Amino acid sequence: MPQTSKDEQVYLHIIGNAQDEQNFGKTLFYKILYFSDFDYYEKNNKPITGDKYRHITHGPAPTHFDNIVEQLKRKGLIKETHRTVADKTQVRYHLCIPNEQVDSTLLSKEELNELNRNIRRLSGMTAAQASAYSNQDMPVKATPDREIIDYDLVHYRNAIFSVSENKN
Repeated sequence: MPQTSKDEQVYLHIIGNAQDEQNFGKTLFYKILYFSDFDYYEKNNKPITGDKYRHITHGPAPTHFDNIVEQLKRKGLIKETHRTVADKTQVRYHLCIPNEQVDSTLLSKEELNELNRNIRRLSGMTAAQASAYSNQDMPVKATPDREIIDYDLVHYRNAIFSVSENKN
């Protein structure tokens, strides 16, 4: 298997564990990445990937997503497919290798747990539901459209979104 960066390992882990979910497309992928990074940041003062997220109409979007996906496609590790769902095109991602071969050596146990928690938590949502949900999170709500979301805004989350054990 080609050598992979930490960000690529995060993407491969998410794809490998969510690709069979009916609703897993690009939008849901964005939300799993966002909540994994921002929840981990709230607990540890650092994100998993370190990517920046832009506030767009349908919620937060990672700024380096297309570059990482293209790298993984060039390496032959993932493929992209398109299907029509409710008159919209859903962009889906699939591993080209067995899930057991995905390298996650650059990810800590805590990072993997956070990714898995968000995959489980969000994978039952449709793209529209995940978008509406993410748009209610304080970091997204407090950020003007098209602007980069400040990680430190997680400290102002309401109880529904907060993952910190230090909140009252």
